[in-house]
Amino acid sequence: MRHIHSLTMLLFALLFITACTDKKFHLEGNITDAKDSILYLEHMSLDGAVVVDSVKLSEDGAFSFSEEAGEAPEFYRLRIAGSIINVSVDSTETVTFKASYPTMASQYEVNGSENCQKIKELSIMQMQLLSRAIAIDNNERLGVKQVEDSVRALTEQYKDAVRSNYIFKEPQKAYSYFALFQTLAGRLIFNPRESDMDIRTFAAVATAWDTSYPGAVRGENLHN
Repeated sequence: MRHIHSLTMLLFALLFITACTDKKFHLEGNITDAKDSILYLEHMSLDGAVVVDSVKLSEDGAFSFSEEAGEAPEFYRLRIAGSIINVSVDSTETVTFKASYPTMASQYEVNGSENCQKIKELSIMQMQLLSRAIAIDNNERLGVKQVEDSVRALTEQYKDAVRSNYIFKEPQKAYSYFALFQTLAGRLIFNPRESDMDIRTFAAVATAWDTSYPGAVRGENLHN
């Protein structure tokens, strides 16, 4: 009997340890007007997008994903074809999304995560920047040099706003890391190879991540 009792206690202990280490985050919600579409959950690794789960949407567009949470913030995206919602996860939070396809990339609701809300703001700002840059490029009254100068000035205004209102306010946040890697026409908006101020911007986030998430792979990537 003692042997059975000891074995039972051991099993309970193992179950308890498993429960404590089984930390998961949850992404759920509805994307309507997308019946029979495949919604992908992709991990945005340092080597690119990796599909980790998917679901075929029904009439109401309901979805629910659950994955293991890391010790530092990580980045994912919800994708249907070319429409994307960028996501940050931190620990075991539950984040809820509501959207309609195909406007999901810019017109969605998100609850349960300040980082995801800020990433939404930054993503919309990035889309607006691209739209304005395209308008300048299509202006036939401007010469090549004028177009280049105008787009450069527009980009600098964008960077100043993002630095002041997002990155320098809370450099340890996932959304600040996200902002550093936004692109325009395939090029980094914040480019430490081209600007001393951009180097300082990367350094601010790197230092904050060293403090908040020591040893995190993404923090080391910032130094690289």
